[in-house]
Amino acid sequence: MEKPKPWIWQNKNWPDFTYDEPDLSPLYHKLGQLEMAQKLLSDEDLAAFQAKVLELEALYTSKLEGEVLDQVLLKKSVYSHLNFSTELSSNTAQTDGLVSLLMDSKHSLEPLSPTRLFAWHQTLFSSNKEGSYPILAGQYRDEKQGEVQVVSGTWENEIIHYQAPSAHTLELEMNRLLLWLSTQNRIDPIIKSAIVHIWFLLIHPFSDGNRRLARCLSEHTLALSPLIPNTLFTLAYEIDALKNEYYSLLDKVCSNESTDITSWINWYLKIFSLSLDNALERVEEVKYKALFWDKVQGLSLNARQRKLISKMLKDEIAPKCLKTALYTELFGCSKPTAARDLIDLSHKKVLRSHGAGRGVYYQLYFEKH
Repeated sequence: MEKPKPWIWQNKNWPDFTYDEPDLSPLYHKLGQLEMAQKLLSDEDLAAFQAKVLELEALYTSKLEGEVLDQVLLKKSVYSHLNFSTELSSNTAQTDGLVSLLMDSKHSLEPLSPTRLFAWHQTLFSSNKEGSYPILAGQYRDEKQGEVQVVSGTWENEIIHYQAPSAHTLELEMNRLLLWLSTQNRIDPIIKSAIVHIWFLLIHPFSDGNRRLARCLSEHTLALSPLIPNTLFTLAYEIDALKNEYYSLLDKVCSNESTDITSWINWYLKIFSLSLDNALERVEEVKYKALFWDKVQGLSLNARQRKLISKMLKDEIAPKCLKTALYTELFGCSKPTAARDLIDLSHKKVLRSHGAGRGVYYQLYFEKH
């Protein structure tokens, strides 16, 4: 009979994690670049940039769990929470709850407590419609649910990736984690955010939503440091891009025979670095959009055309969707008028046309095809 796989939390040294000390200077150099770039943005552009980061965080932390959010409704929720004016359609309780949770994790510096974690979990599952089984929203999982296992495959060929600690140990495990989080101030905040992410996942305290909350704990840990402008970048976007690596690495850490998490720390730092690279690119795009808008101000354009450009610069029109029919719908004009407006913008190098015939669509002139 095959010997049961040992889990990391069964190690006698749990949860005293060890790891090789990494060189963090390249990351802090990029953080410095991001801080400098931020200062070159106007207050309005900075607010729009932070709104976009929040939107991406919500979109990709959900996508990682197989949940696809309506981007228009999500944007409306983000704008509502940031008190931005918008003509977008109404938001939903689902997107509102998620945005509220992310904002609290990124902005509130209050210490984490079980009560606050329960509130986060309750917010995440406010509609309680996840899957076909009841979710204990706002409380740790209990003994009635039995052993909690992360599995894949069919029931005949089921693969157990992980078995979490028993429910009766959760209060002790979580109190130990939260105490460490509030008192351990000698560890670099980036490393600390990596540790709290994996530690929370290994405890797996809730019946669902653990990965999303682990990412929130990481964000909260980063928010506590004045050296890290965590409202300017998102980790979820990069984790989603490398999610196969993410899940594979979690498998390895779960069944570690030791409490060494060097491989996890190194991977997390790679994700962090990619997130900063992406943020720096987006700052450059915001600056370019500002210059582009200044250029547009000097052109002879009608009110419809100016409103269209404003919507496109705010990403309120999905890529490759701007066609004559959509323009007509947006501004209540005739198709010939819409066609004239779009062709005029194309001639003035504000828009670039792509495709042919009925498939023609328009993008801002500086956008990638």
